[in-house]
Amino acid sequence: MSLNGSIRVQAESVSVDKSAVDAGEDESYTGVRDAYSRFGVTATYPLSNGTTLGAKLEIPFNTQQMQAEDPSYFEGFYKENNAPRVLKLTATGDWGSAAIGKQWLAYYNAVAYPVDYFSSFYSGFATYAGFRREAATYTTPSFSGFSATASMVDLVDGGDETYLDTTQASLNYSLDGLSLAVAYQDTYNGKADLLGASAAYTTGPWRFATKVEQLDSPDETTIGVDPMMYNLYASYQLNDYTFKAHYAKGDITNDSTAYYQGDSYHLGADYQYTKNLKVFVEYFYEERAYAIYDEDSQSYGQFADTNTSGSALAVGARYDF
Repeated sequence: MSLNGSIRVQAESVSVDKSAVDAGEDESYTGVRDAYSRFGVTATYPLSNGTTLGAKLEIPFNTQQMQAEDPSYFEGFYKENNAPRVLKLTATGDWGSAAIGKQWLAYYNAVAYPVDYFSSFYSGFATYAGFRREAATYTTPSFSGFSATASMVDLVDGGDETYLDTTQASLNYSLDGLSLAVAYQDTYNGKADLLGASAAYTTGPWRFATKVEQLDSPDETTIGVDPMMYNLYASYQLNDYTFKAHYAKGDITNDSTAYYQGDSYHLGADYQYTKNLKVFVEYFYEERAYAIYDEDSQSYGQFADTNTSGSALAVGARYDF
């Protein structure tokens, strides 16, 4: 059994287009924000037949509020905002791997994760994917670089919903620095199917990644169009420094509260000060404020239903153990 954790804190200067906010209020501020700190415990137990059993528990901790909770407040839209980030049992062997419990989802791992490589709070927002839910997942062994994952997911936690209400599946290929993936999520809660593809390539100090996603709504009149999102990511490592750049473009839809819209730009640099300590500086801009929060927010995306643009300059550190 091993204990692990990651303490992540950033100081930030946030600017919001006040002309688009109600009554022209100035929501810009300078403050401190947690960047997904967490503490966890992991245990493994090898069986005599070659299968290894495992268990993992990971608890979020908001250093800004000094309490166990998700700083993005997304968890509160699933169950409780102070619920574990991860709570799963696993089994791994020559036959593949299986996991049950709250975990990172198959669609996110295949499509969204390849471009989710920043250190600040603002990493990972430019996607239609859900991140962590309770699920039952199986992944095949790798055959000549190919593997497949199938998962039943509790995407919507509600009294009128089936427990495992959504199916996700992905096909993955990885060999010699190249990774390719396609993934699918079926309709849940009467909303939309989700299809995505990603590609990533690492050569020497360079890493490049891209993804595309499309929502296929069963009722286009609800959102006007079947929106798509495109992402491009690149990074370059120079000794202990890593320089990163990311661009995302999401279709504008009629229902501005439901999906990410517009363009976003993300630039950053990491410095690996020690084996465990990393410091970073990042600049983030989004055309429609979704990741940008106000200073005392207790929920995400307050400005998502307006044409508000926003930017953030963040300087922070993370200590992993």
